[in-house]
Amino acid sequence: MKTRIILVIFSVQLGFSVGSCQKPPKFDSPSAFPTDLEVVWNAPFHSDSTPDWFWNYIVANEQYIVVANIYDRETGYGKPRGIGVYDSRTGERHPAWQNDPGGIFISSERETLEDCKVAGKNKDIILVYSMHALFGYSLHSGQRMWTLTTRTQEAIGLPKMSVAIDHAFVSYGLANSWYRLAMVDVHSGEKRDILELYAENNYRLSIYPPSAYVTGGGDTLLFFTSGGWNSTAIHGRVYAYCYNLTKKQMEWTNKQFTKDTDASASQPPPFVIENDRLIVTSLRAIHCFNMHTGDLIWQKEGLDFADRPPLYYDGKLYIRYGDPGRLLCLDAQNGQTVWHNTAIDCIPTPNGKMDIYKDRLYFSAWGPNATHHLACVDIHTGKELWTDRGPYGTIKFGVLIDQQTGYLYCNTGWSLMCVDLNKTPNGKKDK
Repeated sequence: MKTRIILVIFSVQLGFSVGSCQKPPKFDSPSAFPTDLEVVWNAPFHSDSTPDWFWNYIVANEQYIVVANIYDRETGYGKPRGIGVYDSRTGERHPAWQNDPGGIFISSERETLEDCKVAGKNKDIILVYSMHALFGYSLHSGQRMWTLTTRTQEAIGLPKMSVAIDHAFVSYGLANSWYRLAMVDVHSGEKRDILELYAENNYRLSIYPPSAYVTGGGDTLLFFTSGGWNSTAIHGRVYAYCYNLTKKQMEWTNKQFTKDTDASASQPPPFVIENDRLIVTSLRAIHCFNMHTGDLIWQKEGLDFADRPPLYYDGKLYIRYGDPGRLLCLDAQNGQTVWHNTAIDCIPTPNGKMDIYKDRLYFSAWGPNATHHLACVDIHTGKELWTDRGPYGTIKFGVLIDQQTGYLYCNTGWSLMCVDLNKTPNGKKDK
């Protein structure tokens, strides 16, 4: 069956950039920390370099890096929640997003920025999700296009969403009774409920946003999980589903693949790989199903995936888990261990997405003495090649790599930084 995936999870392809009138500071300020990183540009999120907490970066319109802060920082730092949009080659702010991040919510909207993604055929619609509402913004104008309220007195939503070109997927409900999965038109904000599930036997229910997959016959399949937890019995449930959106029917459900204390992982949604395999993560395990039948092919248990989404690349799954951190590489077809590094500082800082470039795995990690650094690992052996704290002594959150230029985007905790991997020496290990 010939297929095409419409929700791309782990690859990044950036195009050429255009400039704007506001330039970021050049990297010529004194550095308190020695570094081997070749810094191309460094752009503060707030103009006064106030620190913040950030979601993983996303690519918009093939040339801009979008970054959003997580929490309401008005109380501690006087900084509102907001979005920064930067040219991927120069670090200059997008012409429509010149002001300091903030101002995306009005004073009466006491929102916490829970999730941020881009959508649309040209990836020019920025979606902001708060659990109370979903907001659509135009990348090009910086203006809000629509607002969709998703929280009512009767129902609340999960703080995560997923996207598939022209639609976003959110879920909401009463955890003790029912939960619904809904799709939202990213151009108009119009919402349509897709399906509804019901809580069973005193288990609190949640539906986690799906990935979307188009079959060779033109049907759109939604792969997703639900989670249930009984606090009295200290017992958890994770179910996996395949729903045919075109035919409006459930293709299969698997309710027998996790242990009693497991729970659903909000990110990433289940995703399809070669040979019709479906990869599903729960909070304590990773699983592989037959995408057509829902039959379990293999699973690896005893993991810890809290805020540590695995990375799929070229037939392999790269996984960080446990405390202290461990790094694991699995063959995605059969679940066999390729290598396992148990002597590495790899506990991720929040939202720590990993990425790969030229047979090197890159990620930010929490190291000794509460330091945050960028790490480089050989993807064939799991050997750590080098670590670097960067010119400001800390590198946090996730990383994103442009496969065309070798530019790696990371965060200092107060700024977005671009590093040229092709000009950064390999093989050195120097914090």
